[in-house]
Amino acid sequence: SMGRCHRAFALTGAMCLAVAARIDGTVVAECLRTAGADVRLGHPSGVLPIAARVERDATGAPVARHVTVYRTARRLMEGFVRVP
Repeated sequence: SMGRCHRAFALTGAMCLAVAARIDGTVVAECLRTAGADVRLGHPSGVLPIAARVERDATGAPVARHVTVYRTARRLMEGFVRVP
């Protein structure tokens, strides 16, 4: 890591953390201030809010059904087109 935090957080890791937050008994779930709350990951570039839905299957094992990641868009280009 060269002694510095990366500016962003990998979405794959963030989604896994959001799912772990919904599973009772995980370290992530125990660290939440409010049980069942959406996860907000703070990193050097800002805050990444993530929501997850986890259900139990017939055997009682947790199954991730849905993960939502909220991202903001940034302008990549601006231009004009002249039409005669």
